[in-house]
Amino acid sequence: MPEREVPTTGEGAPIETVGNHELIASDRVEGTAVYSLDHDKIGHVHNFMVNKRTGRVAHVIVSDGGFFGLGASRYLPLPWNDLTYEAELGGYVTHLTKDMMEERGRISADEAEMQIW
Repeated sequence: MPEREVPTTGEGAPIETVGNHELIASDRVEGTAVYSLDHDKIGHVHNFMVNKRTGRVAHVIVSDGGFFGLGASRYLPLPWNDLTYEAELGGYVTHLTKDMMEERGRISADEAEMQIW
């Protein structure tokens, strides 16, 4: 599946939601930018893992997209509650930094998906 960046940056960015605006369609989460606490973009949401029995999001897979979108990407699973959505950024903020992404090394998306929190 090709990766894409969802155009949700900046104030007033269009974000498709469902119902009461506390819900968002899963395809709108995938591709959303992820930022460090100092608002440096570190990657995007590759996908997220849902518990089959509870229906709750277990963790999200963050990808750095590789170097200028080329080459191998880094994939890192994070607990869903480590992400906070910030509307003014049009993306999620986490404690993760670019250095932390590099320190974790390269694992495949499949390996990241199989990790359990």
